[in-house]
Amino acid sequence: MDEEILFECPVCSEAVPHEIIKKRESKKHLKLTVRCLNCGHTHNIEKTVKLKDVKIIISRYGESEKKVVQFPTDEILEVGEVINIQGEDVEITSIETTKRVSSSKIQDIETLWAKSISIPKKVGISINDGKTTHSVNVLVPQDYVFDNESIYRIGNAFFRIKMIKTEKGTFKREIAGKIKRIYAENVKPFKKYKDLSEYYSNL
Repeated sequence: MDEEILFECPVCSEAVPHEIIKKRESKKHLKLTVRCLNCGHTHNIEKTVKLKDVKIIISRYGESEKKVVQFPTDEILEVGEVINIQGEDVEITSIETTKRVSSSKIQDIETLWAKSISIPKKVGISINDGKTTHSVNVLVPQDYVFDNESIYRIGNAFFRIKMIKTEKGTFKREIAGKIKRIYAENVKPFKKYKDLSEYYSNL
C-alpha cells in the first residue's frame, strides 16, 4: 500500500509519517501493520471502531421503508453518495442532524433519507399534442439514456423530447437515474424510433 499517515512510533517516541503495509478490518475492529518512514520500524496498531444506530428511510416508487443500520461514528456521509444497505444500493438524498445538511459525521446524524438505485427508475413523461398534455410513466434501467434527438414510441404514440429536467437543471441528454421529469411533444410516426412500450408502467 502507498497510504501514509501520522502515528506514534515506539522507537522514535513521536508522531511521524508511517506507511500502511497491511490493513485488516471487521465491523467493530481495525488492525493495521505500519512501517515508520523515519526509522523503518514495523509495528501493529489496533483500533476498536465505535458504531452508531442510524435511522434510514429508503424510497421506492413513492413508498418508503424505515431501517436502522449501524455505521462507524467517525465516518462521513454526504448527499448524493451511494451506499449499500443490506445488499441494496441506495443514493443519499437528505441528511438530518439538528437540521438538514449536505454532509455530516455519523455521530451527528439522526436520520438519513435515500432512494433505491437497485431497482428500475420510474421516469414521468409529459407529452403535449399541441392542445392537451398527458402523462405516462416508464420503468427503465437506471443507466438508460434519453436524448432530444431520438424519436420514442409508447404504444401508438410517437414523440420527441423537448426538455429533460433534473435536480441540477435542464438538459438535452441524460441517464434515467438523474431525471426528475421529461417534457415531450407528439410527432408523426417514424420508421426509426426507440420503443419504450415494454417499459410502460401505470405505477
